[in-house]
Amino acid sequence: MTIGKGLCSLLLAGSAGFAIGLLLAPDKGSQTRKKRQQKAEDFLDDEITGYNRIVCNVKTKIDAILNGISIPVDDNISNWADADQKMKNDQHHIKV
Repeated sequence: MTIGKGLCSLLLAGSAGFAIGLLLAPDKGSQTRKKRQQKAEDFLDDEITGYNRIVCNVKTKIDAILNGISIPVDDNISNWADADQKMKNDQHHIKV
């Protein structure tokens, strides 16, 4: 096979693949990019939410340890303000 035939075959195969891809694509490119961007943003939001929950639980536990209070970490605490209020409520029930 000569270089010319190989280059022609490569060009023909690439063109055929491109044409088939255009014909079988489910959405326009702009819609596909928007879908991928939305999925990436959703994934990032989920990861940030999980990270914030872990940080909140760790802060709650550290504050409890520093204040001498033993409370279990609640998975339903969604932000630092809720954790702080829970600790304040728990402190009112503890008699020193």
